[in-house]
Amino acid sequence: NNNNNNKKTTKTKYEWELDREWSLSLTAAFAFADSLTHGACGHDPIELDVRGWNCLIKACCHRGAIHRALKIVNETMPQKGIEPDSFSYNTILAGLARVGDVPSLREYLVNMTNRNIPIDKYTVQAVADGYLNMGDIAEASTAVQDIFNQHDTLPPYTTHLKIIEFALANGLVFEAKRHVYFLQQLWKWEPMDHHGEEFVWRMRATQRNPKLRKKALQKLFRYFHEELHDNDFF
Repeated sequence: NNNNNNKKTTKTKYEWELDREWSLSLTAAFAFADSLTHGACGHDPIELDVRGWNCLIKACCHRGAIHRALKIVNETMPQKGIEPDSFSYNTILAGLARVGDVPSLREYLVNMTNRNIPIDKYTVQAVADGYLNMGDIAEASTAVQDIFNQHDTLPPYTTHLKIIEFALANGLVFEAKRHVYFLQQLWKWEPMDHHGEEFVWRMRATQRNPKLRKKALQKLFRYFHEELHDNDFF
């Protein structure tokens, strides 16, 4: 029995995630995907494309098998000549954010930019969530602002509210007001020649969103027994 226990404890995290008992539903998902490639149901063999692998990546992340998901992105897909896309990376980033693995999250964000994989609102959302889950509210706000300045990308509006709420709930009024100041800068944003129609539409939607305007923000601050005064706005 002791020998068996010792063997179990020497397993890597990745090996544990491969174990059938880790998740029966995940085991079933991979078995089904494998059956497709062999034509097990009488059909011609079907090779998984990027969407098929993305489904398995998502299944891994939602079943807590993050190392198995990373293996797919880092090794399996490249070996099969398939380039991971935004969905692949965003799913990985969201999984890393849930467990607060900020160093890995930063690494994969750099990988995205180095590979010229488009950064979108879900990318920014995952990065902010990762910092918030580690309690680093200031860095969450800074990351959102930096990505906007570097990549012309914003997260869903709920991420802005989450950052402000986390700051106020932790007594970090300065950080909450700092993010409000960033939102005010967005209110005054005007498009330039290099901005595409979709980005301009998203910016206008952000500017018009009543939940990100002065009255709503003041109400949010009052809920946490703080005040946003007129002189906090420019």
